[in-house]
Amino acid sequence: MNYYKKYTDAFLCLAVFFVFTGYVFLNAGLKDNYGDTVLLFLVFLSLPRLSAIDLGPYRKFLVCLFWAFLAMTLASVLFPPSRFANLSWLVSAQYRLVFSTVIVISLLNLSRLDRLALRWGLAATCLLLAVLYIVQQSGVAVQELLGGITPFRLDQSKWHDKNYAFWQLLLMWGSVALLWRRNIFCICMAIVVMVFSLVAVSLSTSESSQFAAVVSLFVFAFVHLVKQEGKYVVYLLGTMMVVLLPFFWVCLAPVKPSLLSVLPEMQSIISRVELFDYTASLVKKELVIGYGFGSTLFMPIPKGEVGWQFCFPGGHTHNLVLQFFMDHGLLGLIFISALVAFLFHYLFHATLKSPQAPAVWALLFAGLTLFSLSFSIWKADIVLMYCMWLGLIFAVASRHDRNVAGFFTGSLVPRSLLVFGLIALSCYAVDYLILAKN
Repeated sequence: MNYYKKYTDAFLCLAVFFVFTGYVFLNAGLKDNYGDTVLLFLVFLSLPRLSAIDLGPYRKFLVCLFWAFLAMTLASVLFPPSRFANLSWLVSAQYRLVFSTVIVISLLNLSRLDRLALRWGLAATCLLLAVLYIVQQSGVAVQELLGGITPFRLDQSKWHDKNYAFWQLLLMWGSVALLWRRNIFCICMAIVVMVFSLVAVSLSTSESSQFAAVVSLFVFAFVHLVKQEGKYVVYLLGTMMVVLLPFFWVCLAPVKPSLLSVLPEMQSIISRVELFDYTASLVKKELVIGYGFGSTLFMPIPKGEVGWQFCFPGGHTHNLVLQFFMDHGLLGLIFISALVAFLFHYLFHATLKSPQAPAVWALLFAGLTLFSLSFSIWKADIVLMYCMWLGLIFAVASRHDRNVAGFFTGSLVPRSLLVFGLIALSCYAVDYLILAKN
């Protein structure tokens, strides 16, 4: 019985990534009914694996982490600091977050058979995805030919193309992480996957993905040259730049006048700088508790402030940290900073002395770069991308029956998260019940 369960679990693990990859190539297009359906189906595939996952002492940490996030976000709509906080948007985000957590947890602590299935399954999936896209770009209607295998309508919008490029890059590093430096054949296979994937990304319309590819290649080389042993602070500072840069941007905004002479004449770059400046100006007005959950989606933006006129009404900040900063002020900044630090601490110990560490760090930084320049909203397709990125990270970095980063198993971190949640709740309540009436 255990024999069949092991093979079933390995198949389901690979099926999660294969189904999502097919959806990304054919359908993803910010349609919540499509994205939520895929999310439910991935949970359906993931649930049978949960029985084999033993979270052990990490359960308390995960519960307290989610509770702290819920306390902060729920308080911001129960005691709204502005009219832009939105309860229905929070409900949608929370169930997507819960379902995504199930998927990510099901990919923790993979067995040897799981890793073997993913090693070759992900490599084949990544290579197939790249080849199909390259052929599609050459004029062959690959999507139309494969349209019969999906229940959803095909999507060929510009956003769909960018979404594809994001996943191609992330899947590439996940595949490489499972192959790198195992033996000569695996290294050659990893190089083939990288070459085809980078060609495909370069053919896409996603400048964010192309920039993230450059950053992640630099990180890949850096980790080869600068080993992790004794370099905890160096790696921590590098990772926390994803938080520090938006923080300094808010402190120094407006930044555009200082950068005009060095900015390339690219509308996407100029518009992002304008958007970051405008977001920073709003953050400064509500620095402590922000505008409430969902404000980045529903807050209007005056015409002419930013090159993109669809940004806030039905749009977003194009930076995940700035989104937390605007929605929840310093509370949100503290929370997202802690989240990034926790992820770093786990990965640093999980990949210590691992020959695959360079690719794991490249995968981490590819995602951090992408989510610093674009995906920063709670739409179903975007939450799916967060989910699958984290699923890839933990799938390639964790080991069966190997506990790492015991820092999370003590009482200090869970207690700190509980205290943070109570402080967040108090801040919103005081602002709404006392300060707002004065």
